[in-house]
Amino acid sequence: MVEDNSVELTAFFAHQKLRDGQKEMLRDSINALKNGGHHLAAAPTGIGKTAAALAASLEIISNSPNKKIFFLTGRQSQHKIVIETLRTINNSLDFQNISCVDLIGRHSMCLELDSFTGKCNCESGLPGNLKKMGYDDLTEIILEHPLHVDEVIKKARNRVLCPWKVLRNAAKSADIIVCDYNHLFIDAVRESSLPALGANLEDSIIIVDEAHNLPSRIRTGLERRLTTRILQFARFELEEFIDEMGGENAHDSWKWGINTFKKFEKVMNNKFNEWRSKVDPGKNEIRINTSEFLKITLDCLISNEWDDSPETALSRLSSMLKNVTVEKEDSNEKELNCWRISALFETIIRFQNKKGLVLVFNNEHSGRLSSHLLDPSEISKPIFSKSAGSILMSGTLYPPKMYSDILGLSSLREVTCKEYTSPFESHNKPISIATDVTTRFKQRGPENTRKICEHIYAVAKETPGHIAVFAPSYRQLDEFIDTEGWPNRIVIKETSEWKKSEVDQIIPDLEKYKKSGQKVILAGVFGGKLSEGIDYKNNILEAVICIGIPVAPPSVFSDALREFLETKFGRNKGWLYGSIQPAVNSVIQAMGRPIRSSDDRAFIVLLDSRHLDHTYRGCHPSNFSPLTCSDSQMTRRYLARFFSKKQSRS
Repeated sequence: MVEDNSVELTAFFAHQKLRDGQKEMLRDSINALKNGGHHLAAAPTGIGKTAAALAASLEIISNSPNKKIFFLTGRQSQHKIVIETLRTINNSLDFQNISCVDLIGRHSMCLELDSFTGKCNCESGLPGNLKKMGYDDLTEIILEHPLHVDEVIKKARNRVLCPWKVLRNAAKSADIIVCDYNHLFIDAVRESSLPALGANLEDSIIIVDEAHNLPSRIRTGLERRLTTRILQFARFELEEFIDEMGGENAHDSWKWGINTFKKFEKVMNNKFNEWRSKVDPGKNEIRINTSEFLKITLDCLISNEWDDSPETALSRLSSMLKNVTVEKEDSNEKELNCWRISALFETIIRFQNKKGLVLVFNNEHSGRLSSHLLDPSEISKPIFSKSAGSILMSGTLYPPKMYSDILGLSSLREVTCKEYTSPFESHNKPISIATDVTTRFKQRGPENTRKICEHIYAVAKETPGHIAVFAPSYRQLDEFIDTEGWPNRIVIKETSEWKKSEVDQIIPDLEKYKKSGQKVILAGVFGGKLSEGIDYKNNILEAVICIGIPVAPPSVFSDALREFLETKFGRNKGWLYGSIQPAVNSVIQAMGRPIRSSDDRAFIVLLDSRHLDHTYRGCHPSNFSPLTCSDSQMTRRYLARFFSKKQSRS
């Protein structure tokens, strides 16, 4: 127990008192950042990690006026939390004002944005003199008082101004920039964004929220695809672009470019047929050697008078494809097919001599070749090493040392990793494990399914409010959760086709049903739309059921990833880092959904006995102390006891 929780480490803390564990995280973060180091914090909901990370970072830059803070998050709901926290900090300060700019993707800010020209219709012919005055005025408002991006968009629209332009302009003078991971961890975005934002890595402190998602986000950012359709449409784009330049009168280099591309397209169509024949029966993919693909590509390049090697010719072709611009028929398309192929070439060239990339051919439809990054540290390590320091935090950053290893931080100076304990989870979130069920493949069957359904029924029967159920896959979700037959409950079941508007409607629907006295079973999958990204505040969920452990099924990518990690970190860590720990972390993420504040109370039911096995139990936080239930009747008794106590306290 922390004896003195008064704020004494910094003037930039948002509240008068620090929570248990929060003071520890604040001190650890300041100590790391003082030396330009990096702190990885496994900090559960309730510890107040956002306020601690901001306070520590602001304390460091208070004596360095040229430094900025990048607060990176993939959730727009977190943007609002950051802005509200900064407003509270500013209200408590009497010596300065913290300025902040909140950014999202330009497509979400501008009216009728043309991806290929970079022009939008936000200004609608506003006269030049009024335009400058309007931008200056709105920039001053943003810097004086932190605004959420939605508020800026509304103010900009009322003034017939471009919200993207005004925020980019304001960012040059801002202390904090709130934005997506892509602004720093996608090369092209970073290289264009940082100068426009008046920032550089050397003078930037990086805060990464929900940092357990960063490795996969980096990998996704380097994923490239090639199909016969992409090849065909890229050729159409290239031919149209050359026609607009004068057709036969176009420069000889473009004639070389189209002839070379046609040869590449023909060779790849043949290769797709060859690779398709090599896929084993019962499977749909094979691994393609990166060197093999590079050689095939280089052999397609027609010799020319400008390049002294096939490698430089490939770079030339890639650059030419990247510079193609034509009008797209589909306004929703953000990329030309030429750009997609250029990005694939650049990725292959970049990683040709490294083991951190795998190519996969999938024979579904007409075939698809895709590139997958195995080693996110290739991207993240240079960025963190150049920065002025960083804080990586998440309620699911277990163990933080694993993420330090995977992101390449472990070899940098002044790196600290720590798990923090929630000040209220032990009594607000009891956890039970059913010992009579599992989703281990060899033990599945009708009897196991029946027992799982009995546990779910027990939770549905005893819980007075809404419950959420998460399963490893949509197929298993359908197996365990039907839309009918539950005790006085409405079933809302997630599908892979859900759009953002449907996800946004979840909380209003749950609140509506709660007011009317109707109870809901909210059913989703681990890592899906319902298990991450939604803020289930005000104790809207009173129980969560986690069915199974979502260990990724065998695939070319998962096998290649485990093999790569074993080579880099050793056999034991390869299996742990590549398979078991990510699966358990998906469960931990789902378990944390109902507890969003110190007033929330919910019961967690884990329906898989493997959580008690040494290997899997070791993947949980150090304070993991579950109850055990030998059958559904015991589950029902634990729930009845918990909710009777909850009702007596309320």
